[in-house]
Amino acid sequence: MKSWRNPQVLLFAMALMLGACGRPDAVTATQRSDAAAVLKRGNGGDPGSLDPVLAEDEHAFSVLLDLYEGLLIAEADGSISPGAAASWTVSPDGLRYRFKLRDDAVWSNGVPVTAQHFVAGFRHAVQSGSQSPNVFLLSPLRNYQRVLQGELPATSLGIRAEDDRTVVIELDQPASYFPGILTMPIALPRLAGVHDDAASFRLPSRFVGNGPYVLQDWKPGGALQLRRNGKFHAARTVAIQFVHYLPLTDPAAEFNLYRAGDLDITATIPPAAFTKIRKERPNEMRVAPGLALYYLAFDLSEPPLDNPALRRALSMAIDREQLVEILARGEQPAYGLVPPGVRAHLPVSYAWREESKAERERQARDAYSAAGFHGGPALKIRLTYDAGDVHEKVALAVRSMWQEVLGVDVSLQRMEWKIFLDTRSDRTAWQVMRFAWVGDFDDASTFTDIFISGGAQNLPGYANRRYDDLLKRASKSNEDSVRQQLMAEAERVLLEDYPFVPLYFYVNKHLVSGRVQGFQPNALDRHPSRFLVLRGP
Repeated sequence: MKSWRNPQVLLFAMALMLGACGRPDAVTATQRSDAAAVLKRGNGGDPGSLDPVLAEDEHAFSVLLDLYEGLLIAEADGSISPGAAASWTVSPDGLRYRFKLRDDAVWSNGVPVTAQHFVAGFRHAVQSGSQSPNVFLLSPLRNYQRVLQGELPATSLGIRAEDDRTVVIELDQPASYFPGILTMPIALPRLAGVHDDAASFRLPSRFVGNGPYVLQDWKPGGALQLRRNGKFHAARTVAIQFVHYLPLTDPAAEFNLYRAGDLDITATIPPAAFTKIRKERPNEMRVAPGLALYYLAFDLSEPPLDNPALRRALSMAIDREQLVEILARGEQPAYGLVPPGVRAHLPVSYAWREESKAERERQARDAYSAAGFHGGPALKIRLTYDAGDVHEKVALAVRSMWQEVLGVDVSLQRMEWKIFLDTRSDRTAWQVMRFAWVGDFDDASTFTDIFISGGAQNLPGYANRRYDDLLKRASKSNEDSVRQQLMAEAERVLLEDYPFVPLYFYVNKHLVSGRVQGFQPNALDRHPSRFLVLRGP
């Protein structure tokens, strides 16, 4: 059995980039005087719901991690530590997790947090009819699918209370990323008799949570206000007394508020002003790799894009460095499927990544010729994308590069979002389509699973038995080193087949006031207020 009892053990790192300031272990007298100040955070919009089971947007997730605490928590740098659980063990086969709850964990109404509350939370999320948009994150649990479909009762789900202080979770197969799932809102506890009433998630007078903050005021369209929870077991380590989330949807308006000193942390940075702000406020800008990829999908079901040599030529002809410079948003050129910084992932990229631009273009023309498209009529390709300034810029840049390097005749097909979404599954309606994927959790499988044969998100219709087999073997392995190698080999197989063109990885972008300390980059871009400290005026 493997056991972790020290809160500082960083076993399952969810990000590789560490900042300068760590988690405060206690609040000094000086910090307590600063704690009377209010931390003002841009939230990008109003939360759709503060019910952990129903929440589906980033506007809700940040707030929920302030209001509740799961069995495990993600630290400021994204690493995993005990939360409501004081310790946990994992069986050698990776199928059974046992969590011992801390004795001092209580709800904000003084009721002790028990194992039954976590069991109730999981069962409520998975049982048929819960309508949770993120319930799939709990799919590793034993009997998940049959409970979800109503074939078995919720009591058959792989979670039980061994006693009031012990939670046992059983999985169908090993999932090394599972501890990270337990830090997310879908895995939060549920207090029967309180959370059965929807009003308890929106009315401060009815709210009950087990996290570092409680709901103080919330009127949609206005600031969502939190105050420190004095009953929280680690309240002495929470330096900031009040947190206000501002639902600012316009990045420019948010920046103006930040510039005036009325906001401490922005939700994003205005794209049009990114370069200017980077020059003027380099010490306040926080840019780090995110869990998202922008890519082009090829229709592999019919000519001409059923030809891998042609797909290779089209991929190599795109200058990704030039593309991100055109966008000027801080994004990172992509030469692989999985973004940098993903937990326990071995980076994989095209072998020609380090070649010069001239050499790449030469190889692209060679591949184009080998595919049989040299010397005859220009190849005609249609590139489909949805309305939006960024998508327009990408489409125009890609068309220019394909025409200049290969002589391809590219027509652009621009669609409104709803029509674009409806068109995705009809490959007869497009040849090349732009899309993006945002990872659901910090593990490479949230990206590699996109291209499994028959997958719902597999836009190109890619099918390779070797790729599927490697991922299947990786999913059954409980050894990180073995799983890493299998995942990396699968990604290499995928890249060599060129079913898609990775263009760039998104980055997380924030402005953080100099008076805020403890803000650290992490792959999931989660920054709980409990780890932040305010200093100065």
